[in-house]
Amino acid sequence: MEPKKIVILHFNIIEKYPPVMNFIYDKLEENPELQILVFTTQNTTSYQTPHFPNTKIYRFGEVSANPIVRYSSYIYYNLLSSLILLFSKIEFVTAFESLSVFPIWLKMKFRPSTKAHLHFHEYLSEPERKASSGYMKCLFKLEDQLLKIYTCSQTNEDRKRLFLEDKPFLEPAEVEVRPNLPPKSWWNKFGQFKKPSIDGKIRLVHVGACNNKTMYVKEVLDWVQSNQDTLELTFISQQLDDVTKALILSYNCPTICIKAPVNYYELPQELMKYDVGVVLYKGHIPNYKYNVPNKVYEYLACGLKVLVDNNLTTTVNLTTEFIINSEMTKLDKQLISNYKRILEKQN
Repeated sequence: MEPKKIVILHFNIIEKYPPVMNFIYDKLEENPELQILVFTTQNTTSYQTPHFPNTKIYRFGEVSANPIVRYSSYIYYNLLSSLILLFSKIEFVTAFESLSVFPIWLKMKFRPSTKAHLHFHEYLSEPERKASSGYMKCLFKLEDQLLKIYTCSQTNEDRKRLFLEDKPFLEPAEVEVRPNLPPKSWWNKFGQFKKPSIDGKIRLVHVGACNNKTMYVKEVLDWVQSNQDTLELTFISQQLDDVTKALILSYNCPTICIKAPVNYYELPQELMKYDVGVVLYKGHIPNYKYNVPNKVYEYLACGLKVLVDNNLTTTVNLTTEFIINSEMTKLDKQLISNYKRILEKQN
């Protein structure tokens, strides 16, 4: 029997995590009568909060770089979320990431019959866990207790494999694979109708966080600047640090620009203007190496080709001709020729 009321625990701001918002929409599409309670933190971003029918969002504390504010928020979030959870008639709880597990752990102690599931946006390796704060290490211990009782999920098979290696007490059947997919409507309304540019230009776009330390920003800038007659590059990002922004602007190149962030659910209309979505991660830690970034699925859902570095193993291994992998430190004119041939075939 399908639950009538569920809870979503997501400490980090849900507006910054489209997979969570898509999860809510999907659940409501499956069951329009479903009641959903969401526990998250204050929306301190410029991202708009979508309207979710039959959904109540509780916001306790805020995500902050200030340690006093951050740890106060941990207490505030866990205390109030736990109290509401304990005294509410809830049929199912989904907790996202380790930061959200305390209320469900407490609920389990007082209500052992509670049904729940844990989902992980990211894979955190054992060395990274050991280097975490004392608070996080405490949550990891509570998380392990929950994993012995409830099912969980990772976003791809590689992360599942690594997670099972880290957690030998888990059975493979207890770890599901749930990719972070955009709404199906993106392909149905936009992607399947995408046509490439016909003026000889190849329009590249990067959506999302942008940081030259962990991404091949300079490399792709050099490539575009050297091929201005063919390439155009647009950055759409709310998380663009001052150093990276200054680097982009320093090129003073007419075919390179920065655009203001776009509301997530308006992204398809914007992406339809481009030919290729670029994924700039260097793959410097396992979480990125064994990852299919959300933007990959978003680009594909809107009919774009995807440029990705060879080091992103899981993304490169996706079985689709829309993904072209290359060595981002050696971008050249030959790659442009390859893209032109692919785009011509699409026409």
